Amino acid sequence: MADDLYQDPILKKYADLINGKTSNFKRIYMGDPIRIGMSELPALILAKVDTSVKNLSNVEDEHSIRISLTVVTDVRETISDDKPMVRGVNQLYDLMEGRQDGTYKLKPESLLGIIRNNVEVDPGNNLRTDLSTSSRINYGMTMDKRKENSWAIEGMLEITAHFIQVR
Repeated sequence: MADDLYQDPILKKYADLINGKTSNFKRIYMGDPIRIGMSELPALILAKVDTSVKNLSNVEDEHSIRISLTVVTDVRETISDDKPMVRGVNQLYDLMEGRQDGTYKLKPESLLGIIRNNVEVDPGNNLRTDLSTSSRINYGMTMDKRKENSWAIEGMLEITAHFIQVR
């Protein structure tokens, strides 16, 4: 069935951008999977949150698409008597928004660093990350959400993609 093969071109552009800037992720999903194999972690999930389109002129539309970028990591290896769970959380912080000591600048290979430092995602089609809207990261721990008997921690970065298009 042809519908099963659809791959959103905007999510793909972001996936290609991220994949070209870091090798931190074993797999990038476009759309939120129900289950992720532990061998595929850390994984990145790109999913649309919502889309708004408004009339810009009598021939142009302005598109704003909120996208969530979720990083899922496995914390089982970080939990033991001699390893506090904080190590796994710190790994997630580094993947999401790792910062350089002394300057607080985002590491160029962190997810937020990639997004903030590569605003023009597809200049030929006017696709860019809208920096006038806040980029927000939420963190949380899940049990059994991605795979039975698994403990994972997740960080979700929400951004807005923006482009103007002739109708």
